[in-house]
Order: sequence, then structure tokens, then C-alpha cells
Amino acid sequence: MRLPDFKSLIAAMPTRHQAFTAKCTTKNWAAVLQREDRAGEAMRRIFGGSNSCRVARGDLREMARTDNLDGLVMATLLWGYPDGMRGNHAANISNNLAVLVTLLGEARSGIPDWKKHFAKVESISGLGLSTYTKFLNFLSANVCGKTALILDKRIIDVANSRAFDDFTDRLTAQRYPAYLDRMHSIADSLEVEAENLEFFLFEFGLNLKQSRVCQDSAGVCMRRDTH
Repeated sequence: MRLPDFKSLIAAMPTRHQAFTAKCTTKNWAAVLQREDRAGEAMRRIFGGSNSCRVARGDLREMARTDNLDGLVMATLLWGYPDGMRGNHAANISNNLAVLVTLLGEARSGIPDWKKHFAKVESISGLGLSTYTKFLNFLSANVCGKTALILDKRIIDVANSRAFDDFTDRLTAQRYPAYLDRMHSIADSLEVEAENLEFFLFEFGLNLKQSRVCQDSAGVCMRRDTH
């Protein structure tokens, strides 16, 4: 399969409206709500006393425009992990919220040296490539000349699966700038938004397979699936 075959679908992806619902009773989020610090205060503002909150990409982009990024961080965690994060990740990120927000403040001015910048990110326990690129995406941060996009395990799996002839690569944290180059290049050629392409690959990349009809030696029509 090739991505141009899905140009219309990619262009029509409702990216801004992609939303998830998180509940205050989820173990991770209940613990954060009880904290008497910046993380707890930000989380309580997001829930606003309700038992659940629904967060969309569009909401996060609006929050990214504010001076205080505490809310963006906590709301992005709710959006990305509505059922909670593994292990102590939520607590560790909450413990390091001030350091993280400082890094994101730097990212707003652009990231010319990705390796140096991400080395600081890796010092924060519980914060990996998938989560951090979510923050960068909603900030529309410039990374080595390209606007940031989310790179999570699912996108990496799509590239590894070779489902699309024009999107195959070995994607790692260190190769994040190369990922951005490739994604923006494809998006430009298709005349679609790069974030729409990312959303399409996340949503459909592992759930599509090309099929063709052929005949066996006896002339019986059969369906043969090929990648």
C-alpha cells in the first residue's frame, strides 16, 4: 500500500476533535488530585469538581497558548492515558512538573539540538519519547526546523510493519528529527496537514491490508491478501 491511495481520508481526519474521557476515580488521577502541589492544583482545575473530563486535541492546543503550562502537562496526560499510566509514571512526572515546564518553555523557542535537549528529558523518571512528543506537538514546537509531531510506539510499529511502502524506517528517539523530516515531506507531497498524517497512521496504520482477487489453477476465484 501507498499513502497517496488514502489522501482523501488523511485530509479529512478530524484531528482537532480527537478526544478521550478520563475519570477522577482512576488510580493514577485520584492520587494526583489529592496532591497539595502544582500538579494537584492543575489537575483539580481540569476536572473542576466533576467525576470525569473529556479532553480533545483542540483543547490542548488552546492550553498550549497560555503562559502557565502546568495545565497543558496534566491535561495531555489525561488525553494520552485516560485509563492511567503504567507504574509510577504519573507520580514521577508530577514530582518533576517544575523541571518539565521549564524544558517546555525552552522548547517554545525552538529545539536546534535535539540530542542535547532530549538528554534533559531522559533525566525525568517516567517521561519517555511518546509522552514528551505529545507536549511538543501541542506546543507546535520547532525541532531542527520542523514542527513537532507525536511519535509513539504505535507509529513506530506501523513503520516497522512496512504496511506502507513509503513509510518504512527504524524510528527511535535519536532519529526523531528524521521522522519529522519524513512526515512533513509526505504531508507536503499529499497537500495535507502533517498532524493529520500522524493521526491517520496511529488510527489506521496497523488495521489496513491490501487485498487482490486472483484465480487458482482450477480457475476458482480466491482472495489473496498481501501487504
